[in-house]
Amino acid sequence: MEQEINKKNLIFIILAAIMSALAFHPIGLHFLAWFSVVPFMFAIENLKPSAAFKSGIIFGFFFALFSVFWIVFVETPSGIKILMVFGLLLMFLYFGIYYGIATLFARHTGWYSLPFILSGMEFIRGIGEIGFPWLSFGYSQARYPLIIQQASIYGIYGLSAWLFLVNVLLYKVLKCRKIKELIILMIIILLPISYGIFKLRDSSSSPYLGIGVIQPNIDPNLKFTRGMREETFRRLIEFSSQCAKQYYRDNNRRLDLIVWPETAIPVNLKTPGRYQDRVIELVEQIQVPVLSGSPLIEKQERAIYNGAILIIPGPGLVQEYRKLHLVPFGEHIPYEQRFPFLRNIDVSGGHYSPGTEYTIFQLDRYSFSCLICFESIFPEISRAYVRKGADFLVNITNDGWFGKISGSQQHNDMAILRTVENNVSLARSANTGISMLVDNKGRILTESGVFEEAYLSKDIPIANGSTMYNRVGDIIPLLSVLLIPIICLFKRMRYRNFWKTKNIGRRH
Repeated sequence: MEQEINKKNLIFIILAAIMSALAFHPIGLHFLAWFSVVPFMFAIENLKPSAAFKSGIIFGFFFALFSVFWIVFVETPSGIKILMVFGLLLMFLYFGIYYGIATLFARHTGWYSLPFILSGMEFIRGIGEIGFPWLSFGYSQARYPLIIQQASIYGIYGLSAWLFLVNVLLYKVLKCRKIKELIILMIIILLPISYGIFKLRDSSSSPYLGIGVIQPNIDPNLKFTRGMREETFRRLIEFSSQCAKQYYRDNNRRLDLIVWPETAIPVNLKTPGRYQDRVIELVEQIQVPVLSGSPLIEKQERAIYNGAILIIPGPGLVQEYRKLHLVPFGEHIPYEQRFPFLRNIDVSGGHYSPGTEYTIFQLDRYSFSCLICFESIFPEISRAYVRKGADFLVNITNDGWFGKISGSQQHNDMAILRTVENNVSLARSANTGISMLVDNKGRILTESGVFEEAYLSKDIPIANGSTMYNRVGDIIPLLSVLLIPIICLFKRMRYRNFWKTKNIGRRH
């Protein structure tokens, strides 16, 4: 008999939300994601459809609340703080509604559809100017190279679908206690693990590039003051010089690239002057190209861009990139270009304009593309860069606004999946951490801590060959989004026809 939510159901739902949140940083009990949704399924198995929908909302709300609570501590102007708290509650509810809809669909189509519905919902959640694909379930496995190799086939949303499927099968095993479900569960677990072993044992030789990343560790609240601007520049110059010298001593050759973080220096490096001169002087001295984050001010366009500039020995400033996907409510107000009055709202980072070009930076032998800040959380951007010819990826960011809790760790883990999805290495330079160098299998070669001065250098492989995911993209969530509503409609029509036929039979 179908029921409403009772106290026992509620305890199980919140337990599932807490376990799911614990699979992510700051706690990072990643293995919990393999069974954290099981209590939720037991809680809703006998609920009415309306109660199941509410249960999904409750689960999603508390999962988001316990996982991204750190957003409360993000530095924002006082005028927007109250708005932000209200926005956070709406965001948690927004998460909940997605899980509520997924649960409702699953009640109509069966438990085995749940993994595909949820991965489809994760995909939808990342679309548009207010897209926020944070907490996609697959990211909980970012620190398990063996597990995440399957993302080279179907991406992060496919990895999420696999995790949800493991949960569904475990629920079926515990509920039905049939050998059939247990065998299927073992196959579903062992197949990706076997594939991971095969991928990680791949011994094909690849050329290597020496990459250095700089982490100056500048307080973002003081970064734009005049005195700190000089200190920032001093650290960048000094750390870059030390990084280049150390790599040369260890490898008897020069680095191929040094990466500075997002808005490394809060001045427009395109403008001739002493800052530009000093960067060019450094590059000539160490004979290593430098990629630096920089605000790009275009007076004729009356626009400011969050950008990156490549400076190489000889020619100097040769290429620039303008960030494509801006941070909503941080760098711009969503849809402000359509509704100009929204520009009157104060934004912590200023009203930036979005770029329009996918820039491929050229080095002597290889090319790369730059992901600025949270562009790394959108798999379609990295995929587009690699399809356009990037041999490796660079991610520059300033995660100091997240504080010391878990935002920077979660952001960092999301960048790892971009390497596996596209078979490319990644260099990440963060102002206050976490900076890292990752190979094309998602293995961290070297990594810094949070809120510490650091410079890192390592050889990263330049792999050959594209992945299935890079060729076909997010096919699993796309098919889910298209097919699940059709299946629901078909089942509803069959249900109506069944009762219609039965009623006709009674009349006769």
